[in-house]
Amino acid sequence: MSAPAHRPDSRSDAALDLLVRGRAHIFLTGRAGTGKTTLIRRFMEQAGEEAAIVAPTGVAAMNAGGQTIHSFFRLPPRLVGPRDVKRLRHAKVIRAIKTLVIDEVSMVRADLMAAIDLSLRLNRGNEEPFGGVRIIAVGDLAQLPPVVQGDVAQYIDEEFGGPFFFNAPPVAEAGFLRLELDTVFRQDDPDFIDILSGVRDADLTQSQANRLNARVTQATGFDASATHVVLTPTNEQAFRINAERLASLPGSEKSYDGAIKGEFDPRLFPTETPLMLKKGARVMMIRNDPGGRFVNGTLGEVEDMEDGAVRVRVGSEVHRVDPVAWERVKYVYDESEKSIGQEVIGAFKQLPLRLAWAMTVHKSQGLTLDKLYIDMGRGMFAHGQAYVALSRARSLDGLWLSRSLRPSDLVRDPRIEGIRSVTHAAPI
Repeated sequence: MSAPAHRPDSRSDAALDLLVRGRAHIFLTGRAGTGKTTLIRRFMEQAGEEAAIVAPTGVAAMNAGGQTIHSFFRLPPRLVGPRDVKRLRHAKVIRAIKTLVIDEVSMVRADLMAAIDLSLRLNRGNEEPFGGVRIIAVGDLAQLPPVVQGDVAQYIDEEFGGPFFFNAPPVAEAGFLRLELDTVFRQDDPDFIDILSGVRDADLTQSQANRLNARVTQATGFDASATHVVLTPTNEQAFRINAERLASLPGSEKSYDGAIKGEFDPRLFPTETPLMLKKGARVMMIRNDPGGRFVNGTLGEVEDMEDGAVRVRVGSEVHRVDPVAWERVKYVYDESEKSIGQEVIGAFKQLPLRLAWAMTVHKSQGLTLDKLYIDMGRGMFAHGQAYVALSRARSLDGLWLSRSLRPSDLVRDPRIEGIRSVTHAAPI
């Protein structure tokens, strides 16, 4: 199992050219597995010191190599209003950037997007939308939605007309181009790709539903975990399956402690500390190897355990895996270079792997799985969750479901279509 291979694609190259050479605000979107993350990584490599990247959550920011929106703009972790937007001590950073990439923008609420615009205008002394900074917003509105509940949801609906980032007035004012990647790299079967599109759009034909439901198995999640990776609705279920599988292996456990330096919220740890392993444990690599031996998402089996390192079998090869560091960064202004850079404010060092008999749907984001069992539970309920889960599978043949898909599992917020009224299709 590995990340999807991104074959040469002229549209991806044209999209990169538009990102690098263009000046328009961009909403970069596309179905799961179309290469959005890869494209932004290529853009950031070329954009250099003129671009910064932010994301709505700590995990997303760390994965993107940037900062959270709240820390970058010094905003409170709640409903944000104009009074929360302040002049910033690091305004030189704000004034130096030419492009701001907002990753996982589907999770950014309208009030937060409006605050980004207001802060950029205030701290740059520029009344253009987003203070004259070019915005590249990246994400799939059919996947992870913004979190809005109760009175906050009512207020945001009344104030902005909807919870999504594009409901913030500056998005329409700025005039975004909509750049949609349409080549799916994760799956090869056109019929399965069409089925996933039907799930994404909550518009499955009966024939497509029948093909999906033919993948229902009588196996429990624990039984399925012997051969498949189990996706669960909750952390507790995933933890229980992993713990039971580890306990069922012969031999003794070995404990690996992570090391923390500086500011690093334990909620952001990408794997456990201590990490308990046994010989024979199924593990997933959670970092790309610099030498190309494995990528984030590669499955393997613990072959041997040493002090401070493990040997993991991937296919016919055995690799030594040593601890690596995940860094939390903030953007700073380099007076000597008159440009922006990054300062490491915290680090977490641990083996770049975790137990992989089971994981939550949320933690499977971005992965491609050859053998996948989805515990549907009582219902997926959240907008886009069934699509996120099903689109992790490389093929229909490698997919098992705990029960038949129901119409109620296909939850899609029709308001996301509003993006088309405030953006224009990119000319590529």
